[in-house]
Amino acid sequence: MSGPPRRADTSGDMSRPVFDAVAALIGERGPITFAEYMDLALYGPGGYYEHPPVGSRGDFVTSPHVHPVFGAFVADAIRQIWDRIGRPEPCHLIEAGAGDGTLLRQLLEDLDDLPVRAIAVERSAGARAILSTIDGVTVLDRLPVEGAGIVVAHELLDNLAFRRVRGTEDGPRELRVAVAGDTLVEVLTPIEDEPRGPSARAPLDPAQGEEILIPTGAASFVLRALECPDPRALLAIDYGTEHGAGGAVHGYRHHRVVEDVLRDPGDTDITAGVDFGTLRAAATSAGHRAFPTISQREALIALGFEPWLLTQLERQGDLLNTGRGGDAVRAWGGRSRAVMLIDPAGLGRFRWFLAANTDIAEPPWLSDGRALTD
Repeated sequence: MSGPPRRADTSGDMSRPVFDAVAALIGERGPITFAEYMDLALYGPGGYYEHPPVGSRGDFVTSPHVHPVFGAFVADAIRQIWDRIGRPEPCHLIEAGAGDGTLLRQLLEDLDDLPVRAIAVERSAGARAILSTIDGVTVLDRLPVEGAGIVVAHELLDNLAFRRVRGTEDGPRELRVAVAGDTLVEVLTPIEDEPRGPSARAPLDPAQGEEILIPTGAASFVLRALECPDPRALLAIDYGTEHGAGGAVHGYRHHRVVEDVLRDPGDTDITAGVDFGTLRAAATSAGHRAFPTISQREALIALGFEPWLLTQLERQGDLLNTGRGGDAVRAWGGRSRAVMLIDPAGLGRFRWFLAANTDIAEPPWLSDGRALTD
């Protein structure tokens, strides 16, 4: 038995265009997959990502906003990847889900000696308007198929649509979204297809009460990013694990966690940790090269974070010794913010995932980072 549906309280200010679009689709087809709901709530008209929600005035802050040195280290990683894929000229540097352009600006500043052709990809019209103000950047609403180079996806995969399968006493059931009056509700239905796609190997059979998140959107994105006829690599940075999502579905609003992601669709972020093991399996099943992930802490240390931190400490001391106390305080503040990037309980636990459509060797930052835990 699936039990009664769980109602989502929508007594707050609802984004009616999103709710109406969800209700209309349910009216046409019956309960929809969570992936379909998520796509409408985040990317449909009036959806959450219609305007970039990052930064101190948004709902969350990402690594490039914490300290610009993050972009410098990602640029160093990109240099090594560029070398591994044969140093294409031009090198198409494609940031997917580029948001407000903070990371892309940092990368372009630190890669100004490479033959880079910059492309920003965003589904959000509001974000595309912001990105169009960056000199020399081509702005698109979808990934280009052609163009040798590197695709960067920073904190994108966790916001791509996923399906939800829950174990019950009657076996696995898919969690879908239905409408009851002016509220959205969860319903459990028999699984009508194989949501993991043709590369699935084992039966989909979660234990009773357990929920499995299937990253259909992220898997499709990885395959699209690598379908280029020219050498291309993908560097994705996000939170998650090698074995499942590693956490429950949740949202963010005003820097606070939201548990009920059916309430106020369009006003709340929807996210869950990325199942990198599934993404790696999808890439290798398609004939691509995909490496096990390492943590952001390991990646940044391998790229030279600790020597950089030491130079910042020495700079702070020099400023203090020469009577520039205010500058020394600012240097201390910047160094403290930068340490957040490798905090194993915070941003440092993010995973760096590298895949390519050609048989490349591990770049040094990846092999050196992996050695830190061996």
